Amino acid sequence: MRKDKSVLVCVTNQKRCERLIKAGYLLAKALDSKLKVLSVQSSSQAKNLQDTPLEYLFNVCKSLGAEMQVYWGENVNAVAMNYIRSNRVEQLVFGVPSKMNQGNFVYDVHQSFPNIPISIVDELNEVKTLEFFNI
Repeated sequence: MRKDKSVLVCVTNQKRCERLIKAGYLLAKALDSKLKVLSVQSSSQAKNLQDTPLEYLFNVCKSLGAEMQVYWGENVNAVAMNYIRSNRVEQLVFGVPSKMNQGNFVYDVHQSFPNIPISIVDELNEVKTLEFFNI
C-alpha cells in the first residue's frame, strides 16, 4: 500500500453516508492507497457522540480499516481544504451536491484542487467522476 497517498471521503453526520465510505474503500483498494474519512461539524453540534450517526460511521470506518477524523468548526470549507492540503489526497469522494456554483462545498473544493479527481456517489450507489456528473 502506498502510505503517502490517500483517498478522502467527506461525510456529513448521516448514516446514509455509509455508501460514500464503502465506495471510497473500493477506490482506495483499487489505487492501493489509504482510506481517510473526514467530517466537519458545526461547533454547536459538539456533544456526546454515543449512539449518533457519527458513531455509526466511525464503526463502518473501523470495520474497513479506514481512518476517520471529525473536526468541529464553523467554516467547513476552510477546515476541509486545509485537511486536503496537508494529507496528500489523490482522490476525493463526495455525495451528490445540491448545486454546482460558488459557495457550494464540492464546487469550492474542485476550484481549489482542480487536479484532484472527484468521484460522486449518488443515491443508487453509482459512482461517477465529477466531469461526467450532470448537475
